[in-house]
Amino acid sequence: MRLDPIRHAELVTGRKQSALVNLWSTTGFAAALSDVTGPHVYPFGALPITTVAITLYDVRRHVLIENGRVRRDGRVSAGRFRIGQPGRAVIVDAVPDVRSGKLLLLYLSDTLLKEVGVARGDASPIELMDKAWDVDDPLLALSAHRLVEASETARSGNSLLAEQMAYTLALHLADRYGVPSTSPVAPAARFDIGLGGLISDFVRADPGRAITLAEMAKVAGMSPSSFIRTFKRSTGLTPHRFVVEQRVQAARDLITGSDMPIAEIALAVGFSSQSHLGVAFRAALGVSPARFRRLRRA
Repeated sequence: MRLDPIRHAELVTGRKQSALVNLWSTTGFAAALSDVTGPHVYPFGALPITTVAITLYDVRRHVLIENGRVRRDGRVSAGRFRIGQPGRAVIVDAVPDVRSGKLLLLYLSDTLLKEVGVARGDASPIELMDKAWDVDDPLLALSAHRLVEASETARSGNSLLAEQMAYTLALHLADRYGVPSTSPVAPAARFDIGLGGLISDFVRADPGRAITLAEMAKVAGMSPSSFIRTFKRSTGLTPHRFVVEQRVQAARDLITGSDMPIAEIALAVGFSSQSHLGVAFRAALGVSPARFRRLRRA
């Protein structure tokens, strides 16, 4: 049966997801976020693929049952996680330590794990270690919160920020919790610095449209996983930050060379609102768009 990860998460939690990122059809990644308001039993059943559960609240008592046996019974602190192995039958009985909290469920397809393996230089797909709530990983916890923010602010399920966070999480999990491979290691992809100009031209050609990570990777001739890893190493910027900076530059050109209202400029170059442009513009140039226009015309 074809997996619908969001539907699976709703069946497991018994709740409609309050926020989610569903890139399943394009990247093989989905994230479902559930509100937790009290004790609850989660019948995960036989896990269809590799899953990662991250609690964003403290759990007073957490009973993890795998294949009919109690594997763990104890507290779980906010930010900790479990890597669920495919094929294991899982039931969780959780009693929260707070009135309400959030549980993030990540679904990683075999296709995504294979691509991430290629990005790391591994000849075989990534297999994640068996972890169950006993590891502190501040970066994973922070990334989980950032993914929640991305899903809540995205205008569509394929937003660049959400897509970037999906690959960032997958790459981090593979780097830190990937089972060591015995296959030959291929050379890691290299980023020709001249490609930066091509990608800049691609973004600036139509900065107002939705730009995906897959499109940027295609310009560079790489897979999305390889692109996001090598682009950051080569430029010091994430693809999302790079696009934001290119949009700020496009806005600056229009502010200087036209009489368009700033609100219209914001939408024309891909920002959701004038205030959204204002935040990015001040961060890059130190002044508001309106003040920048006044200074240039003084």
